[in-house]
Amino acid sequence: MAVARCMAVTGAPEPGRQLSVTDLISLLTRASRAWDKYDKDRNGSLSLKECEEIFNSAEITQAFESLTNMSHRAYTSRDLEPYFKHADKDSSGTLSRTEFLALYLAIMGDRVKRNPLLLAEALLGFIDKDKNGVLEGKELKGLLLILGFAPALLLPIPDFVRLEHRPILKRLGRVLEGSGDRGSDGKAKKG
Repeated sequence: MAVARCMAVTGAPEPGRQLSVTDLISLLTRASRAWDKYDKDRNGSLSLKECEEIFNSAEITQAFESLTNMSHRAYTSRDLEPYFKHADKDSSGTLSRTEFLALYLAIMGDRVKRNPLLLAEALLGFIDKDKNGVLEGKELKGLLLILGFAPALLLPIPDFVRLEHRPILKRLGRVLEGSGDRGSDGKAKKG
């Protein structure tokens, strides 16, 4: 399993802390609580449509982003269907709470495996102390140190030297996740 840097459940950054078993339990607990809200017919199982609603809910988005410092993406029924079928162990066409939680972990884990830039996004999010999407001065120095460039300690990097990391990572992430950067004609945009 990939190691991800994370933020505490409260959303307060704790740079350097690894995603712990407690964090995973917290993530699953939040997903389980959201289950109660999105099992609208109260039959103890979720349909594919209900899974789509819960995956795109504010509760799941906030839990995922606060624990991983990665942006959450929207999921369609089409995105979820292969995972849904695999998680539906009893072939009922719906997911029990346990099957849903297994589905949730599988999708989040697969997303990180398919797009290693998500870990880069999480790391840059922790280095970006003021969370403005821009690495400046000392933040850039911190990045260089993490990348193994020890002489960065000796470099004076003024605050006007800036690197806007969010747009770069989002664009690369879209390409890696398959959506690309396409115009209305379906062709890749330039620039």
